[in-house]
Amino acid sequence: MKDFLELAKEKFTDEECVRIVSLFDSFKNKYDSNSIYNQDFACKIALNILDNGLDYNSVIIGLIYPLYKTNSEHIDEYMQNEEIREIFQRLEKIENLNLSTHQTQLENIKKMFIALAKDIRVIIIKLCIEQTKLGFIDKMSEEDVNKFMQEITDVYFPICQMIGLSQIKNDFGNATFKYYKPSMYKELTDALSVFMEERNSKIQEVISKLKVEMKSICPNAVVYGRQKQLFSIAKKLQSKNMGVSSITDIYGRNNFLHDVADKVSFKENKLNQIMDILAVRILVDTVDQCYATLGRVFTIFKPLGNFKDYIANPKENGYQSLHTAIVLDNGDPVEVQIRTFDMHTYAEYGFAAHWAYKEKKKVDESGVKINYIRSIMDLHKEKSNTELLEIMKTDVYSGKIFVQSPMGKIIDFPEGATPIDFAYAIHSNVGNSCIGAKINDRMVPLSTPMNNGDVVEIITNPNAKGPSRDWLKVVKTNSAKSKINAFFKKEMKEDNIKKGKSILETSAKLKNYNLSKLLITEYLEDVFDKYSFQSLDDMYASIGYGGITANQVLNKLNALYKADVKLNDTPIREYQLQDIKNDGDIEVKGFSNLMTKLAKCCNPLPGDDIIGYISRGNGVTIHRRDCEALKNYEFERLIECSWHKNSTKSFVGSITILANDNNGLIAKITKKLNDEKVSMIGLNAKKVEDNRVIITIHISIKDKDELDILINKLNQMNFAIDVYRTA
Repeated sequence: MKDFLELAKEKFTDEECVRIVSLFDSFKNKYDSNSIYNQDFACKIALNILDNGLDYNSVIIGLIYPLYKTNSEHIDEYMQNEEIREIFQRLEKIENLNLSTHQTQLENIKKMFIALAKDIRVIIIKLCIEQTKLGFIDKMSEEDVNKFMQEITDVYFPICQMIGLSQIKNDFGNATFKYYKPSMYKELTDALSVFMEERNSKIQEVISKLKVEMKSICPNAVVYGRQKQLFSIAKKLQSKNMGVSSITDIYGRNNFLHDVADKVSFKENKLNQIMDILAVRILVDTVDQCYATLGRVFTIFKPLGNFKDYIANPKENGYQSLHTAIVLDNGDPVEVQIRTFDMHTYAEYGFAAHWAYKEKKKVDESGVKINYIRSIMDLHKEKSNTELLEIMKTDVYSGKIFVQSPMGKIIDFPEGATPIDFAYAIHSNVGNSCIGAKINDRMVPLSTPMNNGDVVEIITNPNAKGPSRDWLKVVKTNSAKSKINAFFKKEMKEDNIKKGKSILETSAKLKNYNLSKLLITEYLEDVFDKYSFQSLDDMYASIGYGGITANQVLNKLNALYKADVKLNDTPIREYQLQDIKNDGDIEVKGFSNLMTKLAKCCNPLPGDDIIGYISRGNGVTIHRRDCEALKNYEFERLIECSWHKNSTKSFVGSITILANDNNGLIAKITKKLNDEKVSMIGLNAKKVEDNRVIITIHISIKDKDELDILINKLNQMNFAIDVYRTA
């Protein structure tokens, strides 16, 4: 308590210090001395929070946290403070996170951890609490310690690395090293105690010399040294012994100190291989000063020969610095880094932030926001308490929320997203069969906005009719909207056909269009080609689910109709077709050189009774005389025609088979066609009720008689219920 109060006097007013002492005295006998949450724990949390530059309320939270966990009735007075209450509520949400989840979720857990905080102080307080636990491991069970160390490795260490809480990060790294590899930890500690004593004095000599030399190059220069942490040294030695490819980061998903069993020898000759156990960094104002400094370093020290110029050739992530190494009088190597202050800021907080480089990954948008937090960590050195407090109340993930399933799966969404968005993010079938939702074990309307840290459970029913169109008004994610629209497009085609037809008829009446004159084959074929429809039903369905508007269809049909009407004054028999040659399959009565094409609506074959319809600019379309489409055509444009007797051309015929669904059905059909020497050029199959299937096959055929014979043979197959020609 004494150390804590001495530090508190430097930061807080006398009045605040008196209140802290009074609070501590009043709680002294209320802490649980038999648990980890005792008086010493409270004092140590408060000290760690103070070390990280937080404010008075944060320190109060540290002191009352053990009571919050054990005897919460004693802190009711302090929970009346809105700020303290909100921080505790956010801490509780973080502590309710399932940190022992699947490894692929760890990145989302880290992001959710930060998103839940909103106020940066919550993150720091939580990490200070976990840092404090390191000194009270003896009060934990073996199972709890193992779980705690894994949480440090997977979550707490990476977050410290991200936001620049170096001291807490180092405590975590060294603690996991000692826990997972105690003998390795002891061996390295013993080896370093000898190694560092001599090396430290040598480094200080280097720094002193450089400070003197730098006065003439850059009066503002900063020269300092830093000692590599135990866990970091162990990691580097391990990589030198085994090869980097087999090593994973201590703060990564597989802790190498936990997984690697091979012993590393930490003799002095091994430690000498690591040039940056003690390193020197020089910060200057300009790029020219960087190179001038490099020259001066090489003048007064012997270079080792592994110079790297990341200023002229920056790393892919934008990192810039000069890296070199020098040899001391006793032969020890020392790494020296030279950079400008701007380069240092970029390396620490920009896209080349140290944590991203160490984790060997690019910094995404969330990383940039985390770097912003990291930059705040140093502000307590130069900002007033009031200024710092306002800066810290920052929601770094503004616009984004993180929620989890009861099993711990974490998904991020835009703010305002609903359980419907969550359901479709899990799977389309979950969304389509969703009938209700629970948020934090409480039933809520499906339109309820989710919040950070919510646990969302989707209630489904396999007999559900599917999504409501109203859902499109409340979902926030494009993915959910797309999947809902896909349901209406595919699963509700029949309803969409009826709806689309009704919409088209209503729109036509409003425009005073005669729909019967617009929905004729030659116009529709142009619409089908333009919008990739296969049939009139496809067009209706698309209008029904909103894929295309009725106005788009009507405008296209009406434009074709108007273009046709303009040519009505030209006598049909004298229409300009004389330059278009017939392919010889069809004989048009009264003409010998007309272009002909077979109608898709009835697919006529040689042997069918046919009739022609004169199109404007497209020759003569040949229909079967019983084709339903002819009812909508102008009678005066029909023309007699017949098949050419000597035609040897093959045509496309279509057959529909209603059959019992069984294994090998398609194989049986294709075998039969092969036996009959008939070439199949297309096949579509669709399962219907009562375990039946409808199959449409398109074949190359000579005439109607050949098609009729094939239909008769297929009808005799044991799987066939009905076989008929497709119109």
